[in-house]
Amino acid sequence: MRYEKSCGTILFRKTRGKYAVLLIKNKYTDFWSFPKGHVEPGENEYQTAIRETKEETGIDVKIENGFRMESIYLIGKKKNTEKKVVYFTALTTRAYVVPQAEEIASFHWFFEDEFPYDHTFDNDKLIFEEALKFIKERFGEATENSYFHAKNK
Repeated sequence: MRYEKSCGTILFRKTRGKYAVLLIKNKYTDFWSFPKGHVEPGENEYQTAIRETKEETGIDVKIENGFRMESIYLIGKKKNTEKKVVYFTALTTRAYVVPQAEEIASFHWFFEDEFPYDHTFDNDKLIFEEALKFIKERFGEATENSYFHAKNK
C-alpha cells in the first residue's frame, strides 16, 4: 500500500447575510471540492494548507485554530494508494478568485444553503457541515450587518 498526504482549507466568507464557501473543480473530475494539495518536504500541515489555497485560488488565508478534520480514502486504478487529506477552516473578506490555470477548471462561491451535495464527494459533505457548524459557533450566524476581520493581501 502506498500513502499520500494533502492539506487544504474550507474557505468561508460572509456575504448577503449568509456564509459562502469556495469550491473548485480541478481538470480531472466533475466534482466540486475544497482547495488542497500535497505536503512538500519541510512543511507542516498549516503551511501546506495556506500555500495550496493561495496557489489554487490566489487568496491569502489565515487558519482558524480549533478545527481539523481528516478524510481518508483509496485512490488509483487499483485503489492501492491510501490518501489522507487534512482540512482546516479559514475566513476571507475577498470574493475575487484567481484560479490556478494548470489545475483548476472552475470555481464558485456557494451559499451555505446551496452547497452542491449531489456534485461533491461523500467525505466533503460531512466536512463542510462540520466546518460550517464550527464557523457559526465561533463567529455567529452571518447577517447583513455582521462582519469579521480576516487578513488578506
